[in-house]
Amino acid sequence: MKINNKEVKTNNWFAYDGCHKIYILEDEDDFVKAKEVEYTILPIGMIQEVYKNSCPLRFIYNWKLNITYVQQFENAIFERED
Repeated sequence: MKINNKEVKTNNWFAYDGCHKIYILEDEDDFVKAKEVEYTILPIGMIQEVYKNSCPLRFIYNWKLNITYVQQFENAIFERED
């Protein structure tokens, strides 16, 4: 999967705060930390739907905050390799 032409590195999950914060979980450590702070963990296949239905302040980063896939107020283009 690509988001805005960036290859998504993931263990097939993302974390969601239920409003606008979306974080790609890249490894088991990310998964554990997101669970510890009580984010909702969802399969990566749902990310486009969750993004579409999120608050307009939405963004997508990786959990480590060193990759920005979609900044606030930026359009998101999702590409799948199905």
